[in-house]
Amino acid sequence: MKVLAICGSSRRGNTEAMLKRILDGSKEAGAQIELVLLREKNILMCDGCLCCEKTKSCRLSDDMRIIYPKLANADVIILGSPNYFDNVSGLMKNFFDRFCPHWEQAFKGKKVVLLVVGAEGGASLKNPEKAMVRFCEICSMKIIRRIRAKAHAVEIYKNEKKMRECFSLGKKIASES
Repeated sequence: MKVLAICGSSRRGNTEAMLKRILDGSKEAGAQIELVLLREKNILMCDGCLCCEKTKSCRLSDDMRIIYPKLANADVIILGSPNYFDNVSGLMKNFFDRFCPHWEQAFKGKKVVLLVVGAEGGASLKNPEKAMVRFCEICSMKIIRRIRAKAHAVEIYKNEKKMRECFSLGKKIASES
């Protein structure tokens, strides 16, 4: 069992903390885990050249070439993003845009967990989640869980209930898949 988390936050904060806690639970349940921090990767923006439609690969040479195989080999992918103006972060959106060479087949049926966190919570987290859901629908991925959290800056660490929920979620996805 391989669980791969993709963190779309530009800083070390709530999204990363929650993803790490989910991965802790998965690891305890026996899964191999990995966290990819998009802020530490060189991922160029899709330039819309459409080469990938013919070749089924991207002509851009960057860290996505390393990430694609990790995604393909994962049993479960966790996508985590903070709420930026009622949407996913720019890092996450850029990551999504780079799926053009692979969206039709490579990730079809792949199990996905969605995580969204933001200072406003509630209804303001629906739009970023909706963007993630739409991405998964386009790629024919199977959403198995969703988790949302309201938290400012780096305060999620103080929310013991939410951190326990993340840990339990990690154990559950690792044992179910």
